[in-house]
This record gives sequence, structure tokens and C-alpha cells, in this order.
Amino acid sequence: MSPQAKIFLEAFSKNRAINKEFYSLVPEDKLDFRMVDTPERKSDSPRESIVHQVYVTRNYIHSVEVGEYKWSDERYEQVMKEDISGFNKQQLLVELKKTEKELVGLLSHESINSKQVKVSKNSKPISFISSLWGLNNHEILHMGWNLAIMDHLDIPRFQKLKEMWG
Repeated sequence: MSPQAKIFLEAFSKNRAINKEFYSLVPEDKLDFRMVDTPERKSDSPRESIVHQVYVTRNYIHSVEVGEYKWSDERYEQVMKEDISGFNKQQLLVELKKTEKELVGLLSHESINSKQVKVSKNSKPISFISSLWGLNNHEILHMGWNLAIMDHLDIPRFQKLKEMWG
């Protein structure tokens, strides 16, 4: 694995590990809990967040394979292949772990440093490794969201989280 890929994977893996541990601590009967549930606005539930993280990770992987990022219903169907929204917690965690293995496999390719992707705001493609930092930032965003859910569900801070964020 290239040095750039290793640096990314180390950071991403630490953040993903915290999110996975959070999801493992959410009681099965709270997977569909919403902090906001009004007719005007509904926040994502932990179940929806896991499904979303699976999709986003797979879309990053698929994007390097096709050379372009897209966020659409069509792309969702391409990368998800099956509806996992009804999976139980263990099944969802397995799917999330699969995405990590898929990402490691992709990052292990000899040609990964030369891979480029088109993004909508740039006229020129950018390096895939550089673009992956967006995936890492997305993981951190979910971590913050999960902290709020932890407070609502009275889930105590766990060691990995305390080690990274205090």
C-alpha cells in the first residue's frame, strides 16, 4: 500500500472504529430513534446513519472505478445492490465492515496513486487519494451526530472515543 493510502487509512480507520463501537452500543430497539421527529423535519436514526455510511463508502469506491463522483438515486442502486434498511443491527454492522474491506482492497492496488476522479466543482479530475479525505471528514461528521444521540439515549462515553476526543 502506498504511503499516502496508509496515512489516509490509518486516520479513517480510527474514526470508523469509533462509529462502529457507537452503533454496537445502541440497543436494537433504539435503532430507529430520532432526535427530531416532527411533520416538518425528521432526523436520521442510527439505522439510517449506518445505511448512509455504507452507501457513501461504497460510492467513493465505485467512483474511482468509473472515474467520476455522482450522488443520485441511480448511483445508490448501483452501489447498494440490495436494500439493507431492514437489516438488524448485527447485519448492518457486517455491511459496514464489508465496506472497510472493500476500501482496503482498493487502496492496496499498485496503481491507486495514479487514479483520478472527476468532481462536479472542478474542471479537472483530482487524485482519488486526495478525494478520500472527504470520506474521512464525513466519518467525523457522523461521529459528532452520534455523540448527540448518545446523550439522548444515555449511552456512556466509551474508551476509544475518550482517547480520541477526551
